[in-house]
Amino acid sequence: MTEAAITPGPTTPEPTAPEPTAPGRVVVLGAGTMGTGIALAFALAGSTVHGWSRRTVSIERAERHLDAAVGDLADLGLLREPPKAVRHRIRLGTDVRAGMGDADLVIETIREDLDDKQALMRQVSGDIPPDAVITSNTSSLALGDIFAEIPALDRVAGLHWFNPPELIGLVEVVRAPFTSDATMARLTAWMSALGKTPVIVNNAVPGFIANRLQYALIREAYQLVADGVCTPADIDRAVTSGIGARWAAIGPFQSMDLAGLDVHLAVARTLFPDLCGDTSIPEVLNELTSRGALGCKSGSGLLGTYSESRTADLVRLRASVLAGLARIKKRP
Repeated sequence: MTEAAITPGPTTPEPTAPEPTAPGRVVVLGAGTMGTGIALAFALAGSTVHGWSRRTVSIERAERHLDAAVGDLADLGLLREPPKAVRHRIRLGTDVRAGMGDADLVIETIREDLDDKQALMRQVSGDIPPDAVITSNTSSLALGDIFAEIPALDRVAGLHWFNPPELIGLVEVVRAPFTSDATMARLTAWMSALGKTPVIVNNAVPGFIANRLQYALIREAYQLVADGVCTPADIDRAVTSGIGARWAAIGPFQSMDLAGLDVHLAVARTLFPDLCGDTSIPEVLNELTSRGALGCKSGSGLLGTYSESRTADLVRLRASVLAGLARIKKRP
């Protein structure tokens, strides 16, 4: 007897995961360069944002910064709606409790002073909703110390952004010893909804991931200049025209896979013992800062003098390159 053929019936498609959505209401504590940029990043994704600063003069400066930044994004073709619609979603003021009662996410961005951060957390902890996530943009202070007096430690984490926040894709989502998996998942989903690239930091080492990588390269750069191998301008050209451009596409580990790990091993054996391991601050950095040469903001820095127009040109160049990279990476 021949066994009848079995005709497969229609299959039920696997359910697709819903697209992540941005938090509805966000409070950003601090209205400096980072705070205003972070507020703008959320407003671009549709969130209503309350930004706070202690001083009216800081609020006025932040208003001007936001107006200029939204205008720049429009000029770069990065807005999907009228600039006024984005700007309308950001409200700034000196009332630290404004918007706090129904916030989904609170982000602390004030200066890197532990006493100030702890005092601010004490001030607002009683007003934060019981299901809100509370984060800090710190890159150098221990999260456990900042949030020591927050009652629900499972809802706190680090959320480390990079300047300018509205254009840089990377955001480090930093786990503290007491952060719950649910909190990490919410933050990661929110960052994805903003179009960011969230990177999980499971162990909050000083500097997290990106700054440690950046400063390892910068330490070697200072040494090459001190040894007379090249000038600071040559260093910048080597990065922007070489490794920086390549890593923007595929990253350092994938670059090594593409080159061949046998080649990588041979070069590592030669170079690793010879790379700079100095832990002291470069002499030129101490010398420049001691005489008030602080870079663009003071008009003089590592690469000479900066007029207001030259600084503005650098900011525009950075924005246009970052915007171009963002458009490239969004292509299917």
